[in-house]
Amino acid sequence: MEYLNKDLGEQIAEGLCNSAECYRLKNDFHMSKKLYLEALKWREELLMRDKEYYLPLIAKTLNSLAVVSMEGNESDLAVKYYKKSIYVRKMLRIENDVVLANNYADLADLCRREYNYTKAKEFYIKALDIYLKVSSEDFYLSHIRVLNIYNHLGVICSAENQYEETEDAYIGALTIYKGLVKNKSNQYKEEYALKLFDLATLYFKNQRQNRAGEIYLYALDLLLELDDMDANRYIDECAMIFYRLGEIYTSQLEYSDALASYRTALKYYIAMAEEQPLKYGSYVATVFKSLASLHKKQGNIEAAQYFHLKVVDIYWSLTHYNELEYALQLASTIIDGVIYYQQHSLSLYEAELILEEYYEGKKGDELLDRIYHLREDTFSKV
Repeated sequence: MEYLNKDLGEQIAEGLCNSAECYRLKNDFHMSKKLYLEALKWREELLMRDKEYYLPLIAKTLNSLAVVSMEGNESDLAVKYYKKSIYVRKMLRIENDVVLANNYADLADLCRREYNYTKAKEFYIKALDIYLKVSSEDFYLSHIRVLNIYNHLGVICSAENQYEETEDAYIGALTIYKGLVKNKSNQYKEEYALKLFDLATLYFKNQRQNRAGEIYLYALDLLLELDDMDANRYIDECAMIFYRLGEIYTSQLEYSDALASYRTALKYYIAMAEEQPLKYGSYVATVFKSLASLHKKQGNIEAAQYFHLKVVDIYWSLTHYNELEYALQLASTIIDGVIYYQQHSLSLYEAELILEEYYEGKKGDELLDRIYHLREDTFSKV
């Protein structure tokens, strides 16, 4: 083979690759891999004659072997070939090599699908480092791939409770979504709105209430606009935004705005609970609980008691669907009524009976301990 001229040797290698691709499309991965390996031997033999010409072809063949291995459910082998392909591409020392970035992204995707999130994150970041340095023209051609990387990083970093990394990933994705939506692409408006929701939720959970409120309102505008086109498709997200806006306004002592937000959230959740009581009944209870707390803060104890009793009623109803899941919340709510809403201490016997019937262990013991101390306080005042 060493005596063959370069053109003939490459023609043979190219023919082998073409045949290998045909077998891959027919799902004959064994034959496809065999032919790609033969093509790889030819190109490695020809490498010494012209490294600049053959290194990219060798990398391409290795990449094809990785794809075939992945499709043939040989993940470990696919990782091996992706890494070899990356090694060869790095030998070329091409500045801001888009193909190398693609290889890192492919390898990251494979690791993610194999639930190796640590490695996936590592390779996504390496791919991203390259994509962000390429020319604007190359970036435009790769921007959807970059968007997917940001989205995957957002999921991984969020699951690992990495606040700053998650924020960076969300903002990176939103920058691209903003450009896509600005170009009047309704295709991405939903993803843009939901990513805004994710970022606002990240801020909300990390006590950045002002920033969360601003972004929730922006997301809400988009979701309500989308909801007009597809009625109630985004009712879940809209309800949650109104509820969290109520929480934010309450923390800012803007009680009238908080009340309006809670009422709107309640309207949404009641509508959903009518269709799926077991799924959304507890959300209705949560809003009533917040309304009770809001009125108590304003000194309106009568309204606070009214909404608190609504919570008790809902949990009683939910215990008919799932006693074990909701009995604890019912007992806890009854106890809260005595502590915060001037309910009679006799109701503690009801909570005690519920706990003794359904709960053993730490949570039940803690609530029974609260009942014991409440009774002690009550007797000491008599």
